[in-house]
Amino acid sequence: MGIFVKEVTVDGEKIPGVINCMSNLVTLILPETFGEHLPVIIGALSVPLALIFDTNSYFYGMLPVMIGIGENFGVSAESITAVMLICRNCATFISPMVPAALLGVGLAEVDIKEHIKASFGFAWLLSIICLGFAALIKIIPL
Repeated sequence: MGIFVKEVTVDGEKIPGVINCMSNLVTLILPETFGEHLPVIIGALSVPLALIFDTNSYFYGMLPVMIGIGENFGVSAESITAVMLICRNCATFISPMVPAALLGVGLAEVDIKEHIKASFGFAWLLSIICLGFAALIKIIPL
């Protein structure tokens, strides 16, 4: 993570880290209204993103970028981290990137595609319920 976060000085000029560059680029693209509600948007998209990214790339790759984007819009790092952790974990065992899910469907003699089709809606609904509860007890701002 050091090479992504650390600023580098070349010929006396400071070059920001990769994470800062990526978050600043996304901040330029996003409308201001999206930035205010970034935790809710991330939480709502966590289940589909869990199917795309494995756990390490989600937390070590996306999380620092999302924190940087949130900081540019005035959203705390704690709320971004909480929503990414709470909502993503609802989809852990339907993700084909999780070895335990593959082992489970293999032992049950079920195709992973069928498992995802049958479980995706329930996992997403559970994620939205968890997001709503987190907002209700003020872990994340609306």
